[in-house]
Amino acid sequence: MPGIIERWRSLFRPSLVLYNFGPDAPTDVLTMTARTLYNTQDNLAAVVNFLANSIAQLPLKVYTRSGENDRRRDRTSTAARLLWRPNEDQTEYEFMRAMAIEYFVFGCVYVWILPDADSPVGIQARIIPTDWVTSTAKANNYAPDKITVVSNGGSAIEIPRTEFVRFNTYSPGNPGGYVSPISALRQTLEEQIQAGRFRRQLWKSSGRLNAQITRPKDVQPWNDQTKKAWIAAFREAWGAGGANAGKIPLMEDGMEIKPFSTSFKEQQWAESVKLSREAVAAAYGINPSLVWHSDTQTYASSKDNARALYAECLGPVLQMFQQRINAFLLPMIGADESTYVEFDLTEKLKSSFEERASILQASVGGPWLTRNEARADNNLPPIEGGNELIVPLNVVTGGQASPKVTLPKAKLSAPEGADATAQSCGLGRGTLDTHMGILSNAAARFKSGGKGVKTKPSEDECAKVEKTLSRFFKRQASSILPKLGAKSATWWDAERWDKELAKDLEPVLSDIAADHGEEMAEALDTEYIREWAANYLKKITLSHARKINKTTLEKLLAAMEAEAEDQAELLKHEMEERGGNESILVGAMLARTFAGIGTSEAARQAKEQGSRKRVLKQWVTGANARLSHVLMDGETVDIDDTFSNGAYWPGDDTLSPEESCGCNCETRIIVEG
Repeated sequence: MPGIIERWRSLFRPSLVLYNFGPDAPTDVLTMTARTLYNTQDNLAAVVNFLANSIAQLPLKVYTRSGENDRRRDRTSTAARLLWRPNEDQTEYEFMRAMAIEYFVFGCVYVWILPDADSPVGIQARIIPTDWVTSTAKANNYAPDKITVVSNGGSAIEIPRTEFVRFNTYSPGNPGGYVSPISALRQTLEEQIQAGRFRRQLWKSSGRLNAQITRPKDVQPWNDQTKKAWIAAFREAWGAGGANAGKIPLMEDGMEIKPFSTSFKEQQWAESVKLSREAVAAAYGINPSLVWHSDTQTYASSKDNARALYAECLGPVLQMFQQRINAFLLPMIGADESTYVEFDLTEKLKSSFEERASILQASVGGPWLTRNEARADNNLPPIEGGNELIVPLNVVTGGQASPKVTLPKAKLSAPEGADATAQSCGLGRGTLDTHMGILSNAAARFKSGGKGVKTKPSEDECAKVEKTLSRFFKRQASSILPKLGAKSATWWDAERWDKELAKDLEPVLSDIAADHGEEMAEALDTEYIREWAANYLKKITLSHARKINKTTLEKLLAAMEAEAEDQAELLKHEMEERGGNESILVGAMLARTFAGIGTSEAARQAKEQGSRKRVLKQWVTGANARLSHVLMDGETVDIDDTFSNGAYWPGDDTLSPEESCGCNCETRIIVEG
């Protein structure tokens, strides 16, 4: 057994070795190093700087944990003071930005913790540029035991592992190495560099006109001396910096200027620039439209992209940074085990005060600032009695979650996300602004007794409908877009798409109706019979399919009429939106509608099965509801009756789009007796 263990250990602890410690994959392009590429290639620098700035603007806060749910901000410990002022030359922002740039350019960055008698905490943190690390000694195959550093013009210094923390990417097959993202961009960057050199050569050429000069063969021939003199004189006058540069030359002896040029359009220069940007962005895992504006970008998509930046793109990098700081850097400086660091992502919300205020108010259920706190934010002195939190009576006694839920006297504006919901169902912004408001979740106010059953669908049910819609839109796009590109007159087949969508949706929506119908039947001590509702559900499904396809057709026709440089790309974007965000919105609406249908159907079936229990239905207002729906909150009617707006349930297909589209209200079924 000792022999086996020793052989196992030898696999991970080979003898101490020294070797050059560069990235495992080459990063040089046309003799240009990674640092030179970052300094000269605008697309690469734009992406790296954008990511580094996005990370650096997030405060890296230090906390002390006491139990599972209690933590306190730490501002006085060595860790907090070191991160706030890492060294005498840099602030926290500058340090984190430099650290992020090193990481994104080289795939590796070293942070050196060294003594500093002049620092208030006795130590300082410095970034060791990756170019300065000339070699490393490894005691195992996974991490360097010490590194050798040679600065610009300085002597070699050996730094042991106890004094530095390394942040690096993973290198497949070599866990002790690292890979720079630039290594995957070598071909793209080489093409970009060569294209740039070609354009510079054109501008530096002797004649600013891309042309050739010819002489008739029957004129007096030139000797070499005459030819060279004429060429020298022409270049001096019409070449770069010449007195006649840019002017049209007057030729002699029957000479002719015959223009020729290399068409950038034919070489797809603009497309190559776009491809280069997309390739660089893809290597760093970000959406190109975050850095470069695109023609098809909308306000809604830009907001979604900005949110995705910190969730999908920078989320993994931020997690890696803070985990390595917590696991290695904090113990190195003697921090307590209960101390940890965390990036404060809420800092991003400060740029949108309305959104941040809405979130905080909804979280606490009422006002959350005193008058003096608000005055301090506006640099005003405190006033007497201004430290008390004022809570309006309509919040205390009216049962409302927020003082915002009041009857508005002026035109209301639609909440965030309402535009997308409206457009997916064919509504305009003006219609939404008339009927909707920025409203908090109104608490349901029930006036009837008895057992209540809500009809809210689960997240899984909403997701199933959304996936069904998304698959349909992708299939529809693959059929329609090629026909539009070929300018086919028969590119839209309404009957086909209505039948196909209804066929796709019918089993999913029927299952949702059945699940909620069975829950309702259990409360009534009866049975939900799917066959009784099959034909009705099929008819309702087809009606919704027709409305959805009609909206798709209207969007495509509007895109075809729009003046866009690349109309094909605009049409493709419209279909991608239908299969993306709009599928989520419409899917949730359909799931909620059919959950209500199933619950109501079970109550009707109970009557036919002889149940004597009285069944009522109550309107429960959802979040961001229309004003007309807020006024209906708590309205209770018999299961077979309609509500005051003429609907049998929220999202009823018989309502106008202004009243049904995007509705997230619910029905609460009340069983009495």
